Amino acid sequence: MPESALKDYLGIPRMTIPWYPTIDRELCTDCELCVGACKHGTYAFGGDPEHVVVANPYHCEVFCESCRFQCPVDAISFPDRLEFKAVIKALRAQYPPAV
Repeated sequence: MPESALKDYLGIPRMTIPWYPTIDRELCTDCELCVGACKHGTYAFGGDPEHVVVANPYHCEVFCESCRFQCPVDAISFPDRLEFKAVIKALRAQYPPAV
């Protein structure tokens, strides 16, 4: 999906929003449950050596954490929600709603 096809979030360009998963490589067993759980194509399995990676971070839906709950070893994390709300508030000031 090209960057231009990414949906804005509350009028904020998706590429400016730092909401996406992080994988703890020490915990991850590469079970690929997150790959199957994510309907947005955020994850991929590949590389050398092959591992689950966050291949398309901006495809992740803002505030979605469904994949995190599928991970049997808690290897997936997201930004702190309270801190992230402050980030969204600052971005809303830069990208006010259209009137």
